[in-house]
Formats: sequence, C-alpha cells, structure tokens
Amino acid sequence: MNTQLETTQTEEAVRLVSEVIAEFGKPVWVANVPKAVRDRVPTETLRELLANARPSEGWRTARDGVSDISAWAKENVFEIVTIKQLAEIGEVSEATVRKLVTDRPDIFKKIEGRKYEIRDPQEDRKADK
Repeated sequence: MNTQLETTQTEEAVRLVSEVIAEFGKPVWVANVPKAVRDRVPTETLRELLANARPSEGWRTARDGVSDISAWAKENVFEIVTIKQLAEIGEVSEATVRKLVTDRPDIFKKIEGRKYEIRDPQEDRKADK
C-alpha cells in the first residue's frame, strides 16, 4: 500500500510541476513549487518538462543575446565595435560576448586594441579563391 501511495504522490507532484512550468515558464516556476514537491518529481521527467518550457516573462538567456548579436552582425558587416557595444546590442554580459568573439574569429576579426571588425565569412571565402 505504501508504494501505491508513493506513486499517487509522485503523479500529483508531476502534474503540479507541469502546470506551474506551463504557467510561469523557466526559471520562475521553481519559486512557485515547494521543494518537497519538486523533490518527488523524477529527474528525467523534470528534464523532459523543462526541455520545451518557455522562458519566464522578462527573462532572456545568453542564447537569445548571442542570436541577436549574430543577426545584427549579418546586417552590419565591416562595422568596428567593442565588446561593450556588442554586450549592449545583445543585452548580455561582456563575458558572454568575449566567449562569442573567441569562438567565432571568422565573424569578429580583432583589429587595433580592443576593437573588432564584423566580417562575412562567406564573402571572405569567395574573395580568397
């Protein structure tokens, strides 16, 4: 009988967490579910629920900012910018922008000091041929 009770409590916890994630999105859902209830949800189930969850209202992820910077860069080839300017464009931290610039030297070519030139890698490859 204990296992049946535990199963029912787990199912109820999964239902509640699922509803709260749908209502509040991630990461705000955590503040709206007691820890005791969150602990009843199996880890794999929680991962599945969060995989497709929408971001909470007003929350941006670094991925959103990187996407914004990449889109801006495609429209502003040959612009000369700083890390701080890119951080403002993407509304992300300067550390996130530094990682992006390091990971994508084909788009962000370092020039004089702390400035970067926005490049179009496809056009650069065509010009090299």
